[in-house]
Amino acid sequence: MSLEGARNRSGGNAGLMLLGLGLYTVMMAYLLRIPCRVPDWNMAQQVPELCATVIGTGDLSVRSSDVAGGFFTGGPTGDQPVLVGMITTIIGWFASNLTSLLGLDVGQGFYLDLSLILLALVWLAIVGVVSSLSGNRRSDALVMALAPVIVLVGFQSWDLWAVLFMMLALLGYVRGNPALAGIMVGFGASVAFFPVVVLLAILIMAARHRFLKDILSAFIWAVVAWALINGTYMITAWDRWRAQFGDMVRSDTEQPSLWNVWSSTVEPRTGVSLGTGADGQYVLLSMILALVFVLLIALLSKREPSAVQITFLLLALYILLAKEYSLTYVVWLVPLVILCRRNWIEFGLWQVVEVLYWATVVLPASAWPTLPWVEEFGWSAQDILAVVRYVFLIYLVVAVVVDMFRGRKAAALGASAVQ
Repeated sequence: MSLEGARNRSGGNAGLMLLGLGLYTVMMAYLLRIPCRVPDWNMAQQVPELCATVIGTGDLSVRSSDVAGGFFTGGPTGDQPVLVGMITTIIGWFASNLTSLLGLDVGQGFYLDLSLILLALVWLAIVGVVSSLSGNRRSDALVMALAPVIVLVGFQSWDLWAVLFMMLALLGYVRGNPALAGIMVGFGASVAFFPVVVLLAILIMAARHRFLKDILSAFIWAVVAWALINGTYMITAWDRWRAQFGDMVRSDTEQPSLWNVWSSTVEPRTGVSLGTGADGQYVLLSMILALVFVLLIALLSKREPSAVQITFLLLALYILLAKEYSLTYVVWLVPLVILCRRNWIEFGLWQVVEVLYWATVVLPASAWPTLPWVEEFGWSAQDILAVVRYVFLIYLVVAVVVDMFRGRKAAALGASAVQ
């Protein structure tokens, strides 16, 4: 057998393994939520976080006359990001008309299955993109495909779509196509705000090389793609679009955030107050300093950093300083962490911490009594894990910064990943 044939066979086997592990993750997510569909068990009331879904009853009945309106203006319920609205309108129309088309009795369960299948395909695409960015270490994508956080929360929102567009933007830039990267950012920003950090990463790379053509191309195409998706909605329903856009980009600290965790666990024992994130006392200044910090790290590192490393730093610092650190945002960090660090043990420990924190959120408070050795401090298991997960994220940020200074790991990414 020739060397080229052996490589093709090895690549085919690796692809099949990636597909199998990705499907395994999807199946586990599906099996985990089967109890939520048993009416007599009342799981939705007992563990609402487990059974939470973004699918609304208004998404299930889309008449043919509603397709054009919902497709451009926030979906059947009119309260979704426009790109998500396009997707749910098509799925809702298909689900509501399948009975008449095929003579089948289609209900909410089928619609949920159809939505899960669509998200499953998106997850498989993300695994494929990570594999492409991994260079010679395709096994990193295998590890990421089994990430338990994806099983627990990845399929409860539409964020996976935006994660896919973010990773496609990075892949486009890595392969020397900033225009494609910009288009993917425009699509991703029509679902969630985070893909915009790829533009900042391209800007920082352009500053390092003193070459602005890439960022200009990426920015222009991002604006064009975003305008094509959002233009009709903005024109026909400006107030609704503006409200949804504000919700998407607004930092909300009602969920666990650095400011809330500090005020509930550290401040009572040290007396040191950081204020609250809602007051914005430190958020804006800290974000500006974080951006300057990442820029200096990228400029001062001896070897060229990877756009993936810069994107991770920008996103992680944003979550740390301004946005709540919800479990959904872990989904955004998973592909970036596996690409930046390439340390399976470290990745596994991080996932264990997040899974334990998820358990404290989902299970009743009575299931997590105060631990004896911290009883004098009055901390609960959730308080401890909330602190640990922030410490772990800070560790990952520091580790990536050190890698960039030492030139480690960056050589396996960037342009070298496709050679």
